[in-house]
Amino acid sequence: IVLDNTYLTRAARSYVGEAAERHRIRARCLWLDIPLAQAQVNLVERLLERFGSLPSPEELRRAARQEPGLLLPTSQMRTLRELEPPSTDEGFAAVEQVPFERAAPPDRPHAGVFVAAAALQRPSRLELGDPSAPHLVFDWRQDELADEVARLSSAVSGTVEGAICPHGGGPPSCWCRPPLPGLPLAFARKHGIDPARSVLVGVSPAHRTLAATLGARFVQSA
Repeated sequence: IVLDNTYLTRAARSYVGEAAERHRIRARCLWLDIPLAQAQVNLVERLLERFGSLPSPEELRRAARQEPGLLLPTSQMRTLRELEPPSTDEGFAAVEQVPFERAAPPDRPHAGVFVAAAALQRPSRLELGDPSAPHLVFDWRQDELADEVARLSSAVSGTVEGAICPHGGGPPSCWCRPPLPGLPLAFARKHGIDPARSVLVGVSPAHRTLAATLGARFVQSA
């Protein structure tokens, strides 16, 4: 018996267990367990595959009506809150927890550097890793990052691009607001970058969280 992620609660799974019991079938549960951060990465990768770029909040809401798996960040977080982990007292003969493991993407062999715009305001020297690697400057703001991109371009030889989340405050309605992983993942997909080989330079706990989500090495800009 295979249950998808719509069977979040004991009540939802009870009908399956009752059917198995009626047919005298031993139901074994394989629980594919995944941390929220890795589920966020998976969902963003699906969005990039589906749209070719990060969808706006309006595009995402329209698409979610037809494809329920294309969740808003708030919907995914609500799903985690509602999850009731499966247990043998539900009638399963056994429950085997299988942790999620991310394989290295074979088509993304390169390293990159993700730089929070605030890190470029600090007076200390930035540990940017390979200066010839592609660099992304990112921020949550309305204004473009032309000055920051120009400043970093003068210090490194690799491609430098800027990306912003321009959307308003409140609960996130998009996947591009840091520390959600949308901006770095879109950049990584474009340039064949493996985030786990990369460096993220930041100044805040949110930037550290983003680095952990990506599997990137975090460098604190003092």
